[in-house]
Amino acid sequence: MKINWHIKNLNLFILLVIVGIIIVVVIFYYPQFLAQYNLFALLLTLAVLVWYAYDTHRIADQTIESNLRPLILRSGFIESWNEIKFSLEKGKLEGRPLEFSILKNIAKDINGYIIIDNKKYRFLFANDISGRDAKSLLSDLEKNVLLYLYELYKIKNSNLPRAIIAMYDSIGVKDGEYVGMINNSKYIEVRGGDCLLTDEGIRLMDSDKPMEYRFEPNWGWMNKGTFINAIFTSDKYEKCKDENQIYLTYRDVEGNLYFTRENKNFSQNSGKL
Repeated sequence: MKINWHIKNLNLFILLVIVGIIIVVVIFYYPQFLAQYNLFALLLTLAVLVWYAYDTHRIADQTIESNLRPLILRSGFIESWNEIKFSLEKGKLEGRPLEFSILKNIAKDINGYIIIDNKKYRFLFANDISGRDAKSLLSDLEKNVLLYLYELYKIKNSNLPRAIIAMYDSIGVKDGEYVGMINNSKYIEVRGGDCLLTDEGIRLMDSDKPMEYRFEPNWGWMNKGTFINAIFTSDKYEKCKDENQIYLTYRDVEGNLYFTRENKNFSQNSGKL
């Protein structure tokens, strides 16, 4: 049980009162023991000073740890454990990765696992920089329109407007299909009934083959205010008897080890190991 600072002060006060009473009793009733008591008082004073120095050092250590301690929590809502599933084929990810936010200080040596139905899966991590590029974030319609416009751009060697109706017919867009993302795309410019590539669209299509998802079993370090994505491979697991949970371990810059655990009810807590 933890004792708060006020209770500890009260206990010290009681100790001083008792020592004071002993002093009075010895002086007035047992003067022959005064020399022995002086030695006892000196030893007690030394013990109090040592205790005070230790407690001061402990508080300083706690302050340093608090200033260095990272904190990672999972963000987002999960309704049930059954909805956590992924498929990763040739860099194409199906399913929404779990997202962890680094809320405080630098976290390094990040790794962890998830347990679902007595199966323990090791996490694979990727952050926003290494895991996704601009092309992988585009909708299927944007990709098809970009490919169509870019092919014509390369043939004509000119970025000329193309009729939207003819383009949709060519790439198989059906009547009534939602196409609002084209109006908001920074890679495609809509001019009345026509559209063409923006300069950013040309640079995007001129770039090399888009980077595939790259997930690693542990992550080197992440700064405060960033996030990291995590998935697992469904056919790679260990059997266990533990209940459903999500568990991460990570270190601060001095190497102290911490954990974040999310229990079967999706309640999270964090601490030092």
